[in-house]
Amino acid sequence: MEEKNYLCSAMKRNILLLTYWTMALLMFAVILCSAGYSLSDALFLGTSLLPVAVLYRYLLAHIRFSICRQSLWELGCLSLFILTLAFLIIHLAHTAVLTLRHQILITELGVSPMLLNPVFLLAMLLLLIAGDYFFGRIIERHLPESQETITFVSDRQPVTLPRKEILYVESCDTETWVHATDDRRYRNKRPISAWADLLGRDFLRIHRSYIVRISACQGRESENIVLNDLRLPISRKYKTEVQKVLDHLNT
Repeated sequence: MEEKNYLCSAMKRNILLLTYWTMALLMFAVILCSAGYSLSDALFLGTSLLPVAVLYRYLLAHIRFSICRQSLWELGCLSLFILTLAFLIIHLAHTAVLTLRHQILITELGVSPMLLNPVFLLAMLLLLIAGDYFFGRIIERHLPESQETITFVSDRQPVTLPRKEILYVESCDTETWVHATDDRRYRNKRPISAWADLLGRDFLRIHRSYIVRISACQGRESENIVLNDLRLPISRKYKTEVQKVLDHLNT
């Protein structure tokens, strides 16, 4: 049942993201049409730049922005690399496809100055990435179980864990601890309420200081949840909901 829910949520997530990128492509094509391109040519040019935007987004996620000087240097080098790659793809698209389509000489088909403007090109790529990022955050809030892995920062280092390896999250004053299998622990600054939204329905809030993975719960003893060799307290606020979930597991 859990696997089926994950597959359905993952499918919804992929459909929504595909819808976003399709709409973004159409908007980019409209901008190119204003520069004199036909709609078909604008769609082709926009499509040719999509892999660059996806690559840019992937590489940006690996920059450690907590280290200011190093992150600025990495961001500058990455942006220069992406711009070079984008210029190369634009020229290849004009040469290999648009020239053959219009059956004219390469010298007669110049690239629009707008596409050769590095500020415009970088701004468009960043807008595509920003839209994908914020739209993805909205999806995660409504379909958190669609994520097979959880990524967060612990001691200034990015950590990616499969959801099934997270046992419980514990709030300790101004920080939280993510407890995973094999006695692994990761310190994090995200509030436990934000963790509850991120983890979703596969996890259960049992206390103001604890969120546990439902499939890892082995039962209940008095006012505690049994989790492997651990006994985590259940507060009065969450007692009824915890009992409902446990009863559902036992049916």
